[in-house]
Amino acid sequence: MSRRLAGALGLTAVLGACAPAMSDLEREVASRDVPTAMFVFFEKDAVAPVEGSEAVLDRTAAVLGVFDNIGVKVVGHKATDERSDGEGVALDEARARALVNALSKRGVADKVVSSIGQGSTESMADAAGGDTSVDRRGELIFGRLPGR
Repeated sequence: MSRRLAGALGLTAVLGACAPAMSDLEREVASRDVPTAMFVFFEKDAVAPVEGSEAVLDRTAAVLGVFDNIGVKVVGHKATDERSDGEGVALDEARARALVNALSKRGVADKVVSSIGQGSTESMADAAGGDTSVDRRGELIFGRLPGR
């Protein structure tokens, strides 16, 4: 083995040892295709996510932790039968902010997250048999970061 090859292998081993170990969730995510979107649903007229949302946020953070060229767009929605705002902030925007904050608490860098509120303009209730609870949602839409 040449000195150059031995040196390269040694450097690779040292750098690999410095890399943070992947969590079980990150390892699972890395072994699958990257999703295009995930959903978090909310209680009516509230910014509180429904039970089970923590797992979606954990998985979203894991995807963003594994793939450094992927970002997420957080889109907040509200149903037509909900109030329009809460504490002076539009409900859809407050939901989007809540999801951004939840991702931040999980270590997701602000530079890979963007957010917007869509109000009730993208209703899915008709497709769900008139169930407006599907419109009380936040969408976590994955996409390539510019320049990566």
